[in-house]
Order: sequence, then C-alpha cells, then structure tokens
Amino acid sequence: MFRENVNHLQKSLFESTNWMNPRINAKLDKSWAPIFYKYVFCNIDEKPFSVLYSDTGRPNFPVNIALSLEYIKHLKNYSDDELIDNFYFNYLVNY
Repeated sequence: MFRENVNHLQKSLFESTNWMNPRINAKLDKSWAPIFYKYVFCNIDEKPFSVLYSDTGRPNFPVNIALSLEYIKHLKNYSDDELIDNFYFNYLVNY
C-alpha cells in the first residue's frame, strides 16, 4: 500500500535536536544537512513510485527517505552497512 511521506513537514516534540546543546544545534544548521533537506529531500516527488505498490498490505517505507539515503550513500561513498549505521546514529544523515 502506497502512502506519501508528509511526516517530515511537522517537527516532532521529541526530536533530538530539541534537547541538543544550542551551540551544537547551530553548527548542525550550518552544515550540508539542511541544504540537502531543503533542495533534495523536499523536492522528491513520491507519486510516480505509487505504481510499484499494491492497494492492500502494509504501508511502504517512505520513498523520499530511501532515495535520499541512496544519494548520500554515493556522495559519501558509504557501503550499505555504513549507510544504515549513519542513518540511525549520525545527526547529519538523519537530519
């Protein structure tokens, strides 16, 4: 079942950047991550991928996240395992 990812448009109350040190948060805001989010992640159109999913079953993993991770994998020359580790534990990739 295809479902478009719109969860990223509203910040979570429990997002880790909310309790982050303000200096570190400011440094994060000056990194490549917000630029990537604004110009790449937010501009990925997920609708063309809807034909790949059936009408029943569990909702899909967000296409914009999957494509963004693939871009980052090639930009940073990560292996698949390194990419997954960075997705879970690296603020820049997870941004």
